[in-house]
Amino acid sequence: MADEITLTITRDEAIVLHEWLARVVDDENAEGIEETLEDDAEVWALDAVLILLEKALDEPLNENFDKILKGARKRLKEASGPWPWDASDETPAP
Repeated sequence: MADEITLTITRDEAIVLHEWLARVVDDENAEGIEETLEDDAEVWALDAVLILLEKALDEPLNENFDKILKGARKRLKEASGPWPWDASDETPAP
């Protein structure tokens, strides 16, 4: 087996990342990101991350997952601000 590494992310990051990977890799069979891929190995790597997140998280199985996901997304955006392409949409402070 290849060398392993350990990554640490917040629970909110894990919930949001899990949802995106489940949607893009599982539900859409990576078709939504196909043009950005250079090799099938990239999809296998993303799938491995999804599997690890599925093992680590209980939230995706919760009947209130939509509410949990919405809260996680909100907290991440509040903590980090808009992504750079949205920064021009922000009204400058007086």
